[in-house]
Formats: sequence, C-alpha cells, structure tokens
Amino acid sequence: MKINKILLLLLFPLMAEVLVACCDCTDPLIGHYTNKTIVVNNIDNSGSEPMTTTANSVPKEAYGIRTQLNREETACLNPFKYLFIQTAYATSCGCPPPNQLLARDSVIAIQIFTLNDFDVNHPANSDISDYFKIFKGSSFSTIANFIKMYNTVLYSKSELELSFDALLMIPPNLNQNNYFKIKIILSDGRTLEGTTTSIDLI
Repeated sequence: MKINKILLLLLFPLMAEVLVACCDCTDPLIGHYTNKTIVVNNIDNSGSEPMTTTANSVPKEAYGIRTQLNREETACLNPFKYLFIQTAYATSCGCPPPNQLLARDSVIAIQIFTLNDFDVNHPANSDISDYFKIFKGSSFSTIANFIKMYNTVLYSKSELELSFDALLMIPPNLNQNNYFKIKIILSDGRTLEGTTTSIDLI
C-alpha cells in the first residue's frame, strides 16, 4: 500500500503535465533586461490629460514630472525546458507566454527632490516624494505601490520603454520657481538620476 502511494506521488507531476499538454506550441524564450537610463520632463496637467511642456510656467495645481525609464535586453533568449515534457502547452491549456524578459536589476525606490526651497518644511534638496502620486493608465497610486506593480516580467520588447507621470498632489502655497531631481535606486546598487528644467509654479 505504501509503495502504491509513493509511486502515485512520484508520477503525479508527469500525469498532470500529460493531462494539460493538449496541443503543441513553441517553448517560451527566456531573456533578461537591465535598467539603463532615465529622461525626465515637466508636465502640464491642466488639460484633458497630462502633457509634457517646455513652457516657462505651469499652474502649480497641474504640475507633474514625466519619467521615461529606458531598459535594455542584456542576453540572448534561450528556450525554457520543462521538467518532464518538452512540448509547451497551448494557450487554452495553460500555455506560458512565448517570450519572457526578466529583470537583472529591479527598482527598489523612486525619490523626488526639490532643488529650490519648496515650503517652510522643505528647503532645497529635501525629499518631497510623498507630495506626488503616480498616474498611470487611468488611476493614481503611491510611489511604493507603483514599484510593486511594475517590477514584473516583460512579455514583449516593446515593454522595455516605460514612462510614468508623477503628479504633484500638494502644491506650495506661494508662486515660485523650482526644478526637481528624480532618483531611481536599483537592486544592484546603481542610482539613475534625472533633473527637470527650471519652471515657475504659478
């Protein structure tokens, strides 16, 4: 009786794959990417949607920063091999995506610094990340939640370029000139930095 149970346990993974391997498709290709550089621009959100701007001023209630994170493939794609069955599963049977790009260096923090005095509690070079929220798609999220959502596997090379908008939720009381620095801290110890151009928040 014990031998039968042991055999059943040993054969269960193979049986499971046989049951779901209902059609043929190519094995998924596994590659890697790395985060390379960022480009930052001022945003005017006073219209129907956030737009980058080269104007000298923007309403302070409509200010934001657009960050483009450039990522680069670092290795040739290699077929992923299954433990028991070499054929991949069809989509309807649980087939994995045909291409997968895994991060070699994930984003662990995004910080926003004011480079001029922002308010009485935030002089020049203060971290004001909590004053911003990320707007992506049609919803807002905190910076921390955004990082959790977008540190994911990529399924297409078109996803290597990621842009996101950090919109200012708590503007300064007074009209003033300012510019900001974005820091993206990576798991391998590197920091990607970008600085906006000077802009008047009115």
